Amino acid sequence: MQLLICNFVNPKKKILDEILNGLILTMKKYFTVAASFILMLCLGGVYAWSIIASELIEKYHFSSTQTQVIFGTLIAVFPITMIFVGKIASRLSVRFLGYLSGFLFLGGYLLAGLSGGDFYLILLGVGILSGVATGFGYWVSISVPVQWFPERKGLVTGIAAAGFGLGALLLSQASEVILLSGKNVSQLLNIIAISYGLIIIIVSNLIRQKKHDGKVNRIKLSDFLFSKACNKLFFGIFLGTFAGLLVIGSLKLIGEQYQITNHSLLVGVSLFAVANFLGRLFWGWLSDYLNPRFTIFFALLLQSIGIFLLDLVRLSDFLFIMLSFFIGLGFGSNFVLFAKETAQRFGLMNLGKIYPYIFLGYALAGIAGPLIGGILFDRTGTYTSSVIIAGFVSLSGGFVYLVNPVKKRKI
Repeated sequence: MQLLICNFVNPKKKILDEILNGLILTMKKYFTVAASFILMLCLGGVYAWSIIASELIEKYHFSSTQTQVIFGTLIAVFPITMIFVGKIASRLSVRFLGYLSGFLFLGGYLLAGLSGGDFYLILLGVGILSGVATGFGYWVSISVPVQWFPERKGLVTGIAAAGFGLGALLLSQASEVILLSGKNVSQLLNIIAISYGLIIIIVSNLIRQKKHDGKVNRIKLSDFLFSKACNKLFFGIFLGTFAGLLVIGSLKLIGEQYQITNHSLLVGVSLFAVANFLGRLFWGWLSDYLNPRFTIFFALLLQSIGIFLLDLVRLSDFLFIMLSFFIGLGFGSNFVLFAKETAQRFGLMNLGKIYPYIFLGYALAGIAGPLIGGILFDRTGTYTSSVIIAGFVSLSGGFVYLVNPVKKRKI
């Protein structure tokens, strides 16, 4: 009798255990994606730097160059940090990497807030420490969630990247409220440090690495770095982001050149940020159903058409707003499609190791794009040449990815 009872109970217990384990696994998957989105939302606030920069100029008499040196340092440091993280990640848990991101972010911004307006301390705090923090957090958010959804690489990568794109809009709105309440820029930096740093640390507890059974096909870095695929991915993201960043840095000034009203200028800049966020989701989703290389071409084609029209048509307020939206929609694709294409070509488990090297193309574009746009304006007094160059660069980035699929179809 006891044996019969055991045989009856054990199958039920086994079924309940399977259901419970399946539920826990599902929760881990979706919590990882949600936590990565929130983490990127915090780190993406860096694109609201112009608000902090203007306050530093007003309160501490920073030069415009000093504020851009801080911002440029952060943009250069975080992709380089991702390379380092990719090398040590196999020996550390992703939660610990998230903790490092949170503590470094908190410490960096707190150092800047308590600096009393000292340029070098703010450079160290925001430019270097928070740049390293961004590298750790970005690596975790791009590399880990997609491993749970190999059949939806584009959409999941898009969700994580979308958080980074939306971060600027969120922080810019919060910063304006804080500053209007009577707080100064140092107090703003302290608030960002504590609130965002703690959020990053807390949500890192929800990020889980997927366990892999069996042998993982690891690619040798030396084989990758000298491959045609590496060159195509690197130059693709460089060309796409170079064009977008050149226009982003001067979008408001371009509108002023055509006497667009101040209200429409602000709406256009805000819509660019929203479109950048939506574009990361849309192109990521579309790439799961369309050849990703064709998706890259269509996205950069849309971006280039929007950029060309800034100069080729007589801008009205409405047209400026619409073009800002479409340029932002195309620009957002760069941060999803090249990550997915890297995973597609070299495997999900190699994404964290390889993608940081691809992302250096964006770091280079972040320095070259705005700089060339500024130099051309200083020499010509107009943004016409900058806009035309940006349009052709974006278009060339799209054609880089159109060539191979067309050749294969002919064969």
